[in-house]
Amino acid sequence: MVLATGVALSGCADDEGAERTAPVSAAASSGAAEPSTTGEPEAEPEDTWGDVADPATVPLDAELLRGVEAVSIWEGATPQVEEGLGGGELVLGPGRSLALLVSTLPEVLAPGSSQAMLRDWSRVNGVATSKVQELEPVVVDGQEMLRARGDNGFTVYDAFFLGDDQIGIEVVVATPIDFTDAEREEAIGQVMVTLEFE
Repeated sequence: MVLATGVALSGCADDEGAERTAPVSAAASSGAAEPSTTGEPEAEPEDTWGDVADPATVPLDAELLRGVEAVSIWEGATPQVEEGLGGGELVLGPGRSLALLVSTLPEVLAPGSSQAMLRDWSRVNGVATSKVQELEPVVVDGQEMLRARGDNGFTVYDAFFLGDDQIGIEVVVATPIDFTDAEREEAIGQVMVTLEFE
């Protein structure tokens, strides 16, 4: 299932590329304030889904996901993990489901930056037939992750990226296209609030 989901979520090319809906810059998007001149330490950025009341409860075996300390999926989903790839699917009804795919890249394949990962996914994701949009970055476990979204007319794919020259972590959450914005953010937040990095 995970391997099939992985192929479905990260397969072939979309030549249209990414459509940027919000500017992304380290200063503007990190949530960090201007450097303090009073000598006080700067506050950590607040986690985007830190107030989720009902987090996912089924843990994935993060030992095989380099750089990930913990992550859970929704109750009723069957977690599956292999080296560098984990996730699962929760069937909501005929033709409707929630799916999660967490991919980690070792140092030899490290992308160099989160922006490079987002650019690659925008061009080659294998699932979105719409033009991929770059959304505002999010903060997860104190780390800024870049975010992109695309759909295929039935499912919306939200992808999150954290990468440098040591590791790459990609999280893709698939939700039904008929979800409201609030339902989509709740389903995503239930997983993302459980994500912890090593």
